[in-house]
Amino acid sequence: MASLTETAQAARKLIQVVGLLVGVILVVKLGVFVYNTYLTSPKSQAEVAPTVAFGKLPAIQFPEKLHPELTLRLETASGGTPNLGDRVTVYLLPAKQSSFLALEEANITAKKLGFTNTPTEITERRYKWENDEFLPSELEMDIIDGSFTLKRNWQADPTVLTDKQLPGKEQTTIEVQNFLRQAGLMTDELDEAVIDIHYLTFKSGQYQEAVSLSEADFVEADLFRPDIDKMKALTTDPQQGIVSLIFSGSRESEKKVVQAEFNYLPVNLEEMATYPIKTASQAWRELQTRQGYIANVGDNPTGVVSIRNIYLAYYDAETTNGFLMPIIVFEGDNGFYGYVSAITDEWLEDLSTGNL
Repeated sequence: MASLTETAQAARKLIQVVGLLVGVILVVKLGVFVYNTYLTSPKSQAEVAPTVAFGKLPAIQFPEKLHPELTLRLETASGGTPNLGDRVTVYLLPAKQSSFLALEEANITAKKLGFTNTPTEITERRYKWENDEFLPSELEMDIIDGSFTLKRNWQADPTVLTDKQLPGKEQTTIEVQNFLRQAGLMTDELDEAVIDIHYLTFKSGQYQEAVSLSEADFVEADLFRPDIDKMKALTTDPQQGIVSLIFSGSRESEKKVVQAEFNYLPVNLEEMATYPIKTASQAWRELQTRQGYIANVGDNPTGVVSIRNIYLAYYDAETTNGFLMPIIVFEGDNGFYGYVSAITDEWLEDLSTGNL
């Protein structure tokens, strides 16, 4: 039997152990409280200012467009504008530099696309190649950034429309990848691009949306840059990708691609900086007062448009100002898209007046 002294000593040890455990628990709880209350709170995050490491940025220069008078109505699910946060990441989108080898490199790309003749100089950086071997065709390229437009006069060959072996969506995706690889233009980013495929007819001298594959004359594929930071990358025309291809149903490989546009520039995701952005309500006021850009009016003949969704995206312009810039997108009924530059005015070098 343990003596009273031994019992007392054991009790004291037990009390010390329990006290130590209680102390540890209290310290852990206090640490969790401090972390949740101060370190992860919106207030503490807001105290860490955006890096603005690139200094002032050039303002987005949206294209000039004339549009009819519009009445915009805010009819989102919440009934108001969302909280988009207070900052967004800007990435380098460097322009390619001119070099003595620019024309030589452009000739290599042109040859891979089937144009072997000597090009005609349009401007210092734009050249045109012609080829009549299979179909009267023209290739116009910016030899500095590599962007180009390829057009084939398929009307010169009636069999292009009569041979309706149009590829389905899966085969179209394969055809797109084959075209880019053959031209030496495939990159990891383009390999992960979002591909939008739809069917076209040709009426009144222009391509129009077809109801179904059975009624289509052509298949169009548009490649959009994969999401960055869970944000879309939208072009000047949100329905057209940075790469756009139109395929015929011809059995002859040389006549399959009747039109191609390539406006891709690689983003440097290693070079980034955060910048403060406008609130969605401020951007909404700017859109209403014609300080933004109507990217697509959509099918809204009455001029009254209901805005259903507001979100951040990146603006994938055809020409770069050196950076991949954020925009606030106003998406409405029947294909309406409106853009407002997202960066606050204080961090822009030259403000654009906008064109609505």
